[in-house]
Amino acid sequence: MRFFTTAATEGKGDFYALHVRRGDFQFKEVQISAADIAKNLKDIIPAGSVVYLSTDDPDGVCSHCLVKRKPCEEYTPGSKPVGCPEDCSWKAFTAAGWKVRMLKDYTKDGVLAGANPNWYGMIESIVCSRAKVFAGTYFSTFTGYIHRLRGFHGLDKDTYY
Repeated sequence: MRFFTTAATEGKGDFYALHVRRGDFQFKEVQISAADIAKNLKDIIPAGSVVYLSTDDPDGVCSHCLVKRKPCEEYTPGSKPVGCPEDCSWKAFTAAGWKVRMLKDYTKDGVLAGANPNWYGMIESIVCSRAKVFAGTYFSTFTGYIHRLRGFHGLDKDTYY
């Protein structure tokens, strides 16, 4: 599956991109659930859109999420602290009607099969920089770099945190 072929076929060439940071990210207050992200972007990303998700949690399990040096899955559901989403999955994005694509969709049998894994971050930053709309994680230097690239492309007005 080729990303740009898929985007062109499904969305007339337009696609949207998100950078969602989880894992050991030190700024817990900006780690929110996919449901909250979808709610925040419902008026910006229409249903049926192709959405490229750049994340350090591609399986949506928050396996390396720690708050107060304790894994999020060890906290009692319903009383998890800030930084531990109640639902770590990405199901809310598909429930919003988005066609979610991730790096792993292109590295196995896709256009990036055999690519040097050291290039993945650079590739994702370029893909995200060319999206119709981009929303990223506040305090993330990766998101900040994508914002800067979008400014060079004249796409800075459609860039969000």
